[in-house]
Amino acid sequence: MNTIHDMGGMQNMGSLQYEKNELVFHAEWERRMFAMALATNHPPGMRYHIESIPPADYLRMSYYEKWLTAFVNLLLRYGIIASAELESGKAAPGMPKGKPLTAAEGLAQLAKGYSRRRDQIVSPRFQIGQRVKARNMNPLTHTRLPRYARGRLGTIEQDHGVFRFEDTAFHQLGENPQHLYTVRFAARELWGQEARGRDSVYVDMWEAYLEPA
Repeated sequence: MNTIHDMGGMQNMGSLQYEKNELVFHAEWERRMFAMALATNHPPGMRYHIESIPPADYLRMSYYEKWLTAFVNLLLRYGIIASAELESGKAAPGMPKGKPLTAAEGLAQLAKGYSRRRDQIVSPRFQIGQRVKARNMNPLTHTRLPRYARGRLGTIEQDHGVFRFEDTAFHQLGENPQHLYTVRFAARELWGQEARGRDSVYVDMWEAYLEPA
């Protein structure tokens, strides 16, 4: 989907503000938000709900405020919490109750990670060194194909193997496992002749994003 979250290549968005010795969490609630996302294995569709935040809100929110907004919307969507519970802060009778996650279980889950790599054998459509073109697509649903690369020519630099396809997996439309490639784009192909001739941009792209050049 085309929203403000896809900021790559945008201009006049202000300067970057670096925080020296930046903390991992700036408040206790951020730590708790991270823990809840971990305990629920990052619910399917969370990234889509982050992308669906209205642009004005998206730009003013902090990183974990976006997480919290998306997380609450998902809990409401799947009936894990009720609107009345959200307003009162108290459990409502008859609502489902989850099993508490211990600190040890949480650490074990964090160490395990959330790999999207799949062991399925899928023949690659493209080969290293092959010229390709990023599809010019504008889906209404989640995609990780950045706007600045759409319709541009690049070269396959690396084949990472088979991964689930996030565009369909997020919407529970199947994993659609396929090869994930690193594609090199010349900076001038993306930004025009004003870019430096020796610069390149490397983008990880699923096979479904690409077509032969």
